[in-house]
Amino acid sequence: MTKLITLERAKKEIERMQHYVDLVEAYPVDSIEQEIIKEYAITNSIIKVCANLKLEREFVLNVIKGRGSDELHKMMRSGYFHKINRKKRKASIL
Repeated sequence: MTKLITLERAKKEIERMQHYVDLVEAYPVDSIEQEIIKEYAITNSIIKVCANLKLEREFVLNVIKGRGSDELHKMMRSGYFHKINRKKRKASIL
């Protein structure tokens, strides 16, 4: 079943998504931390980041959980915690 959406809401969602794409594509990779953030933004997977960059899981998690110094890092940190909290809530329901 298709969820209905207003035209105005669709336009705002397109703008939000385009901003995200532009942010990720233009993200500078001057350090390993920035490379982790960019890879996580692309894959949305800690496991894939570790495999692609050949890094330890704890190091990757510490970078993502660290205070965001730029917009993309803040978005990835927020998204990570939202994802983790959602899984915890779901597990507690079962």
